[in-house]
Amino acid sequence: MKDLFLGVDVGSISANTVLMDQEGNVIEEHYDRVKGQPLRVVKERIEDILKRVGTETIKGIAFTGKGAKLLSELFEAPFYNEVIAQSEAMTKLYPQVRTIIDIGGQDSKFILLEKEGSKLRIRDFGMNTLCAAGTGSFLDQQASRLKLTIEEFSQLALKSENPPRIAGRCSVFAKSDMIHLQQIATPDYDIVAGLCYALARNFKGNIAKGAHLKPVVAFIGGVAANLGMRKALKEVLELKDEEFLVPKHFASMGAIGAVLLALKENKVNRFKGLSGLEEYLKTLKYEPASWEPLSLRPEHLENKSKVYIPKIPPLKKIQAYLGIDVGSISTNLVVIDSEGRVLAKRYLMTAGRPIEAIRQGLKEIGEEIGHLVDIQGVGTTGSGRYLTGDFVGADVVRNEITAQATAAIHIDPEVDTIFEIGGQDSKYIRVDRGVIVDFEMNKVCAAGTGSFLEEQAERLGLDIKSDFQELALKAKNPIKMGERCTVFIESDLVHHQQQGARIDDLVAGLCYSIALNYLNRVVGDRKIGERIFFQGGTAFNKGVVAAFERLLGRPITVPENHEVTGAIGAALLAMRERSWEKSNFKGFDLSQRRYEIKTFECKSCPNHCLIRKVTIEGEKEPLFYGSRCEKYDVLRRRRRSEIPNLFKERERLLFMAYPGEEKLPEDAPQIGIPVCLYLHEFLPFWRAFFTELGFRVVFSDRTNKELIRQGVEAVVAETCFPIKVAHGHVLNLIQKGIRLIFLPSIVGVPKLKEDFEHSQSCPYAQALPYVIRSAISFEDYGAQLLAPVVPFGWGEEEVEKYLIDFGKQLGKSPSEVRWALKCAWEFQRRFEQGLKVMGRWALEELFRGEKALVIVGRPYNTCDPEVNLDIPEKLRDLGVLAIPMDFLPLEKAIDREGIREMYWRYGQKILLAAHLIREDERLYPVYISNFGCGPDSFIIHFFKEIMGDKPALILEIDEHSADAGIVTRLEAYLDSLKNAPKFLPPVVKRGRIGGDVERVIWIPYMCDHAHAFKAAFEACGVRAEVFPESDEETLYWGRKYTSGKECYPCVLTTGDMIKVIKRPDFDPKKTAFFMPSGNGP
Repeated sequence: MKDLFLGVDVGSISANTVLMDQEGNVIEEHYDRVKGQPLRVVKERIEDILKRVGTETIKGIAFTGKGAKLLSELFEAPFYNEVIAQSEAMTKLYPQVRTIIDIGGQDSKFILLEKEGSKLRIRDFGMNTLCAAGTGSFLDQQASRLKLTIEEFSQLALKSENPPRIAGRCSVFAKSDMIHLQQIATPDYDIVAGLCYALARNFKGNIAKGAHLKPVVAFIGGVAANLGMRKALKEVLELKDEEFLVPKHFASMGAIGAVLLALKENKVNRFKGLSGLEEYLKTLKYEPASWEPLSLRPEHLENKSKVYIPKIPPLKKIQAYLGIDVGSISTNLVVIDSEGRVLAKRYLMTAGRPIEAIRQGLKEIGEEIGHLVDIQGVGTTGSGRYLTGDFVGADVVRNEITAQATAAIHIDPEVDTIFEIGGQDSKYIRVDRGVIVDFEMNKVCAAGTGSFLEEQAERLGLDIKSDFQELALKAKNPIKMGERCTVFIESDLVHHQQQGARIDDLVAGLCYSIALNYLNRVVGDRKIGERIFFQGGTAFNKGVVAAFERLLGRPITVPENHEVTGAIGAALLAMRERSWEKSNFKGFDLSQRRYEIKTFECKSCPNHCLIRKVTIEGEKEPLFYGSRCEKYDVLRRRRRSEIPNLFKERERLLFMAYPGEEKLPEDAPQIGIPVCLYLHEFLPFWRAFFTELGFRVVFSDRTNKELIRQGVEAVVAETCFPIKVAHGHVLNLIQKGIRLIFLPSIVGVPKLKEDFEHSQSCPYAQALPYVIRSAISFEDYGAQLLAPVVPFGWGEEEVEKYLIDFGKQLGKSPSEVRWALKCAWEFQRRFEQGLKVMGRWALEELFRGEKALVIVGRPYNTCDPEVNLDIPEKLRDLGVLAIPMDFLPLEKAIDREGIREMYWRYGQKILLAAHLIREDERLYPVYISNFGCGPDSFIIHFFKEIMGDKPALILEIDEHSADAGIVTRLEAYLDSLKNAPKFLPPVVKRGRIGGDVERVIWIPYMCDHAHAFKAAFEACGVRAEVFPESDEETLYWGRKYTSGKECYPCVLTTGDMIKVIKRPDFDPKKTAFFMPSGNGP
């Protein structure tokens, strides 16, 4: 028999094995999921092959993949980097290919090949970061959530003609979008196709990042089996059929390449069989850092399900109330009597079909007790509450924060802290004397949620309901893993599995991880009381309950019927708020009535909303979902008309026509201004400036979904949302045919007060003109980017110097520029004066004694309706006035402590607004930030410090944000304000260290110069110490006491400080930390 060779590619999800001959032909190909046991899976696969072909015919073995390094050492065989291995296979088998796209289980990459003489070489490559969004495990998770096999998923995607837009940047964001689409009745095939397109767009935008993917493009990796992905990738990359190919052995190109390289380099060692691997598996001992074992208090062993069985007199029915909670993972229905006792309940899997789950629940409860009860009222809650409310005929629709708190307080009026962990969302609620005083929901992170545990259980091949918790409680050494991002924890899990960690220790470690993530990322620095309730489906998991108790060192109560507390709360709210004679409830027989869902795109405005029309048998009016405006709304109670729209007023002032525009000749040259970033504030200035210079100013269109899509796909680096939107605005002007596009580099902004040291603009905004040139080839469109430096922060004289220079580029004389500047400043001041007048009117006349919400942030993320998810309009729907931050008389607080030193100009404005809001009992803040905003990662801390105990809602908004999640937070915030106590502003004063006590000064190890600082202190007679170098413990404490948004040096410095504080000899009266104030980023 001829010589044969083995190639093995071990990834985080699968091991791909090929059997090849000397000529490079593939004789056998095998794909095996490793399920956390890569060494054993590879051993079993090789044993299987050896049984058939015999050990003596195997002349060598070669390895590649991130899980194969250890194996190559055990087999004393060559190991190759997967980029090199895949490229080798491609150049040998498909020499026409110039781009390789590899999407595997946890990794994605692209490789660009180019000719060098007669050979091909790697010109460039890029890989995904620690994010699973562009990978196969993301699709696996979503298929599993929809109860589809990955093969069914693949076929279903081809049915869709109108795939909805789903965020693809993070698997959690995409999952949220998917769930919200399900809640508004989107067909499965559309969602499946949307997921494929999301993954394809994510690959293009975040992995390829603007790289030119030259055809022919080869698609390899396990995901290439997915027909929906093939179609999506080809369309998103705009490739013709002949420019796109999927190789025959698409899943095993790395393994093939490893063998080809070993043969080429003559590194084929004699195959020594499995003895090395077998010996290693026998002696495998692995002792990673671990937690204390988990243990349970006896009360947690009791059955927490409690249903009241009433005694009913003949011919009488019980007056009852129905509560329905439609969440991402489960749909819960509860019927209570007039004393709040549970008569019947159902905890059903939503499985992506909320209407079906509701119908099933109504049918089952109807059969059980429908003949015994008379439903007096219905309450709905959860992310699908509006759809559910319309479908069943609800009397009360309320957010899940209020519903969860209502149930907890009913069960135990003394409760002060509620942890609620569901499938997709986790919530923290703080209660004081039966009133919500604070709350938080997980911000775009799934690591502290139930679905994360479910996914990990699946990865380990365990049943989440039984095996998982039993194993967790048996573990002797729960492994310490990451506690931040799902993907980081998954990576840790894979690493520990590959080292041979015990499965029970891994499971217990995951219980600690979910609890730690929840405490650090959701609860943060908020108060945790003594009477803690743990609610939601995840409270079934006794391992997680035990982990919370271990970490907090205090008892946790899992209340009765904890899995349906949201539905109980909704039913209780319907009972307490009943003001109707007859409920709107459509009856338990609703489950028997047929319904139909159709989708269409509304083209009334640039948003192109995808509308779902639900028609129910026997009802005249269909239900509509998915609109951003009221055009198709059915039962929403709108209160907008009597509440002024101050944001529309601000927009009117911003875009007011400049008096000289009508005098311009018909053929006046056009100049395009993108309505983005600082131009949301300085647009009047530039409108007047260019009009006076004889240009007709053309603005980009209002931000819309298509414009955002183009911007997201154009950016070449991972930036904040407003920068992506700015790319879209510039492209929009190019598409309008504008040839001169103005995008200045604003390196400073006018100072709020002359003696302020700084008035800086965001570095991304300063650099945008340079960044955008690498993303958009203006020459290809025949366009020119005008990008002068404009130092607004240096004073009007400096601005004049720079713009006179810029004027020469436009063929304008210094005197023309000076005149244009004079008019521009006047028009800008007129705009700013208009804001103040409107603000004064709003505050003095509009709402005496009422509450209003100030939208805090930067104009480009608070005043753009698409970027801020129309929050001002949503608040008007809820009957509340929203005020733009720049309507406030900020100058009144200008001399407060900490403002002058603030580096960022918008940071100064935000902190000034915080002081004014804190001191006005009518005003409350909604702070809008964006994911990845560096300045905000620190400014928010100062903002919270100023606000003190006054409730503040902080929202992070990005291209992934879904309406339902934002509305939940707004509704819950307003509910908490109903009971907000009369407010006395706290005195915020920074402490000063007195000189009367001798203290040891601790110096952060910023660099080796820290030791020079120490010497300088000691030369002055002051004892000083330098922090020891940072370690794992530093990182643990740093992550625990930071928000997760700050830069890495800040996390380490915080961790080093906490480490000193935790020392047994620490004395706060004799210690001080040295922290140089840089007044900068």
